[in-house]
Amino acid sequence: MSGGELKAVEPEEEVQRDTVRLLSGANGSSSEKYVLEDDEDEESKLDEWGLDGRYTFDHAVEHMGFGRFHWKLLMLCGVGYFAEITELVIVGFVAPAIEKDMGLSTVEYGLLGSSSFIGMAAGAVFWGYISDRFGRLISFSLTVWMTFIGGFLSAFSPNYPILFTLRFLAAFGIGGMLPVDYTIFLEFLPAKKRGSHIVLVGAVGVIPALFVSAIVAYSFSGKEDIKWRWVLGIVSIPVGIMAVLRRHVPESPRYHLAIGEVDKAQSILEKVAETNGVPLPRGKLAPLRKKGSSGESESSTSMHGKISLLFKGDILRATTPRLWLMWFLTQFSSSGMVFALPKIFDETFSVSKKRIALDLLWGVFGLIPGLTIAYFVVERSRKYSLAAYYVAAGASVFMFMLTTMGFLKNEFLAIVMSILLRGSMEGCFSLLNCTSVEAYPTLVRASGLGNAQIFDHIAGAMSPLFFSIFNDNTRLRPIAITVYAVAYLAAFVPTVTLPMDYVGLAIKD
Repeated sequence: MSGGELKAVEPEEEVQRDTVRLLSGANGSSSEKYVLEDDEDEESKLDEWGLDGRYTFDHAVEHMGFGRFHWKLLMLCGVGYFAEITELVIVGFVAPAIEKDMGLSTVEYGLLGSSSFIGMAAGAVFWGYISDRFGRLISFSLTVWMTFIGGFLSAFSPNYPILFTLRFLAAFGIGGMLPVDYTIFLEFLPAKKRGSHIVLVGAVGVIPALFVSAIVAYSFSGKEDIKWRWVLGIVSIPVGIMAVLRRHVPESPRYHLAIGEVDKAQSILEKVAETNGVPLPRGKLAPLRKKGSSGESESSTSMHGKISLLFKGDILRATTPRLWLMWFLTQFSSSGMVFALPKIFDETFSVSKKRIALDLLWGVFGLIPGLTIAYFVVERSRKYSLAAYYVAAGASVFMFMLTTMGFLKNEFLAIVMSILLRGSMEGCFSLLNCTSVEAYPTLVRASGLGNAQIFDHIAGAMSPLFFSIFNDNTRLRPIAITVYAVAYLAAFVPTVTLPMDYVGLAIKD
């Protein structure tokens, strides 16, 4: 690792303590602060990193730093976010065309938007558990294939029931991709700039997703209609390409270590170190548990994915319900606005479908400053940076309402507000993903994020239905938009009261 040597504040037996003790809520968890000490002769001090010729997992990943392997993994993990964003944006954009083409009722139209979130909620729970119980790799591979197959075949749906089923299948895969992708990426990361690197996962996924979605939508939009089958088919192709490339990703070595497979963990670390072009510390990888604690090891293995562990200890008891509320409020507002934007631009400014797609494409440019700022501020504070983004998102929604329904009604101003809204919206999600995946130990990490996403997807399923209630009466539409703004602002409270801020802390084993 360039720039100095990593030295743990506590000795190895305290850093690599038993997983069960980590869940007890004691203050002395594996989330100790690490300090960097400048030293020219790093090689001479590697032996200090372990006891009896051993080194800890955290010492190994810190020593390897962020290198070539991590950049490759970053790109492959971004596909999960890519798939979710294209699902939400494209379904919201093509829903009016599908409604017209298939003659959908008001309820069917609302369910079409909600089907994505129903599938993602089920997938988040199922694949999060599978990932914690049987390893990250099986979920990492199967979820992306399920997403591609369901998404691509939906372009050929002959009727509404088959379309709904295939979109549900794709969403079931997407629901698992996010918790699993963030989990496996986190478990390879060093503590230094970890938050910034997690934000990059969102950037790698969401920026291409929105650009591809908007460009494809623009290209296949006529003056009065949208070739929705072409849109659904084309946006699924990048997911299929990534499904093929993902087969080269190894299992998480941190997961192997958590279930006592030390040799497998070390083998993967050696390959990562070789890819990054750096050596591992001297000696052998130390296990999480000392020899002779086989009873504890078996108990811990059986605890993988247990929902009750999300509330084990004072910190998790305070953190988990706050995260659930934050996910609910964030997605309720975000999915509602994403679903509402095409409809509002269409009926407010009476322009062509192609012009609407262009207006939405302009909004994508807000992602660049929004995620760039998040990349830097996340290393200052997770929770206070996220709280600031909630305030910005709520204010943007209010201003968008004024530029489309109020005294500031103007298409150009509406586009500007949509740009600000997009940037703050994606900043919220990037920082929330970072905060959530860092909060849980290895044996419930994917389940922790997956269960939080239940509330995310429940909110997403409710929000299009909520908007459709007010959609038929344009005079009542400001009520829905106001509720979305208030929800963003309400998320400020649970965010600033989170008990932990994980800047500079090692993640829990």
